Parts: sequence; structure tokens; C-alpha cells
Amino acid sequence: MSNSLLPSFIIIGAGKSGTTALHHFLSAHPEVFMTPVKETNFFELEGLPTCTDPADDPERLYHYPQSINNWDDYKELFVEATNVKAIGEASPMYLYGKRAPQHIHEKLPNVKLIAILREPVDRLYSRWLHLLRDGNDPIGSFEGCLNQDSIWWKRNDLVQEGFYGTHLARYFKLFPKSQLKIFLHDDLKHNSPQVMKEMFNFIGVDASFQAPLEREYNVSGKPKNSAIDRLIGSNSFVIQTAKKIAPSLVDQFKDGKAKQWLTNLRKKNMDRPSIDRAFKHRLFNEVYADEVNKLEQLIGRDLSHWKTKYES
Repeated sequence: MSNSLLPSFIIIGAGKSGTTALHHFLSAHPEVFMTPVKETNFFELEGLPTCTDPADDPERLYHYPQSINNWDDYKELFVEATNVKAIGEASPMYLYGKRAPQHIHEKLPNVKLIAILREPVDRLYSRWLHLLRDGNDPIGSFEGCLNQDSIWWKRNDLVQEGFYGTHLARYFKLFPKSQLKIFLHDDLKHNSPQVMKEMFNFIGVDASFQAPLEREYNVSGKPKNSAIDRLIGSNSFVIQTAKKIAPSLVDQFKDGKAKQWLTNLRKKNMDRPSIDRAFKHRLFNEVYADEVNKLEQLIGRDLSHWKTKYES
């Protein structure tokens, strides 16, 4: 396997910040190959056992059933990446994983790295809604996230994923700044064409390509009607069964109008529980304020619009 059929860029996170949308936008570009498996998690979990049965891991500490944990299987993901200018994958675990930066550097020292970051309190709230949506919430309530002895802190994809300054510092120590590109979720939300143009330029493909930016991906929330969720939810019996017996039919819903239609139906069945404003202020100031300051210094970007939301 030649290095030409390995990633030339990796989206390293953060989760619930737009990585799924970026994966789809990039996949649509004719000069880009994205792995058919999103979140391979390879560079963090290489050589480690993975849990495939959620019953064995009710707190979801190690439940990554789609992960690739050996080099040969990882390389196999890219065998069809021919006649393209850029090859990529997206695994948000790489942002907070302590093994990933060094392992990426060892195997792909020239790879370009992309991070997209969301204001950390909003990101954590969105992550909680995602757990509610999928019916695997081991947490109880959002307010429990200040308890450092709780699952909120044991699981790295919850509170601690928002420690962006600490996480990215590991990459900045190993890779030159020219190989790192940091975007904000705010930019993707309010000016996605410009974000995609910069991203296409960064990975070396035609930046004039118009990605299908009007589509919405990965809608989260607590299902209002459990019967409807069992029918059309992301983990519904109908969809899981269809994946097994009629994968070509499921593929038709991955993109285009059919996908958006299904997303809109799911969105109407989602409830987003409100969180006390004073609690959000406390969470930001007690847990994330120092990390945001670190991030500002690291990437040289003013993040006052994140901070002013939580000033008294």
C-alpha cells in the first residue's frame, strides 16, 4: 500500500461541532475521497480491544462498534481512493484522545489536520441531546455535569472534550502550524460557503466547487413521541432492519431530498429541554473559561463572542 492511498487530511473534531456536515460536504467534492466509515478512531484505538455489545458497557465508556483498530483494516478503507487529489477521514475522538496525536505523527507526518470547534457549553448541551435522541443517556440530567465524580467527567466525549486548548496543544507541539487549520462552528453556521472554500484550498482541491450546504445533518434532541421515534429515529427498528436487508434503499436516504425529508420529520419529533441560564454561566466560568483563554493564545483568534455570553 503506497502512501498515496492514505489520508492527506484528517478532521480531528470536535464532536457536535459540525464534523458530520463537513464529512458530507467533503464527500460531495469530486476531487475528494472520504472514508465510508466516519469515526474510524484508528489512531486512538489501534491495538486496543473495542466493545461491540452495549450491554457489556452500559455507561458507553468503550462502545465504539464501528472503530478500526488495526493497520491493515485501516488501509483497506482507502483502496478505492484513486484519481482524487485529497483523501480524508473524520474522527472527533482524535481531538481529546491522548494516543492519537503521536500515532498520527508517526504514520502520517505530513497530513493536514482540521478542527472545528463549538462554544464548549453549547457543545456539551448538544452532546447530551444526542444521547437523549439515541436513547442511551447514562447521565440523568444536564446539571450533573459539574460533579467531577460522575460519568460526565469519566467519559472523555462529555465535559472534557471541551478542553480545546489542552487538546490542541498536543498537536501544535508535533505538527507545524501550516498543517493545522482551525475553524469555528459559528463560521460554518453563518458563512458556510467561505468555510468550505478555505477548507478546499487547504486540502488542495478546486475551491470553486459548490458543496450542498443547504442540508442539515445529525439533528439531536429528546424524542417527543416514542412510537414515532421507533419508526423513523436513527436507531429505529425499521431503519436498522433496512440496513441489513435492503442497504441500497438506505443509501438513497443518505443524501439529497430524501435525506432532508427524513431529517425534517425527526426534527419535528425532537424536544430540546431548556437549561437554566445561570447554570450555563456557572458551567462556563468554572469549567471552560481558562480553556477558552488557552485556545485564544494557541490559535491567535479573538473568542470574546464566546465569553460575553456568560458575563454577569
